[in-house]
Amino acid sequence: MGLVYHDSMRVPRQDNSENIPAAAVETGRVNQKRRTRTAIVDAATTLMGEGTTPTVAQAAEAALVSRTTAYRYFPTQESLLLEVALHADVDDIEALVREPVRADDAAAHTLRVLALFNHHVLAEEVRFRTALRVYQDMWLEAAAGGDESPLVREGRRRRWFAECVAPLRDRVGDDELARLVAALSVLSGVEAMTVLRDVCQLGPDEAQAVTDWAARVLLAATFDG
Repeated sequence: MGLVYHDSMRVPRQDNSENIPAAAVETGRVNQKRRTRTAIVDAATTLMGEGTTPTVAQAAEAALVSRTTAYRYFPTQESLLLEVALHADVDDIEALVREPVRADDAAAHTLRVLALFNHHVLAEEVRFRTALRVYQDMWLEAAAGGDESPLVREGRRRRWFAECVAPLRDRVGDDELARLVAALSVLSGVEAMTVLRDVCQLGPDEAQAVTDWAARVLLAATFDG
């Protein structure tokens, strides 16, 4: 039995094919979820640009996605509109990531992206904390129902850091590079800032200084060690 969302719509479980390796099935499924989620957000963004405050149903129709599927990713209009706002808030980060960078400047470029992202989080702390609450509510609802969790996060920061350190790929193996990207992801975003602000009781500038220092240590250990 799957999750029940709006209008008593039931979301069925999906079984893996017996003839496809589990890893390949999982990768394909995650990629498809990411594309579907992006299509819904893009459609909602377009509708907002046309002067409409879209409901989940309207975004689903515009994205050519079923309502049942759309509600898996965005159970409420609030969660959808919040995601649209977060997407719009990082256009300058996307532009920075896309800048061509030589291998000898890749580490510094990575630090710039990290600092800009964390600056955004601190400048819009309420919005990002609200997003974290929505993501956790979605995960907990899925877990309570014993169902597979939907793709509640796009994973943008992982993509950003992977692109930033890509010019350095020939210096280390793929496994070590993937580990670095994961570690940089831990140092960025609302989760990192929540720990530093709430647990460590640091001010915004102090919190950013800690993440900058830790990222420099990680990059040095990876490429200079």
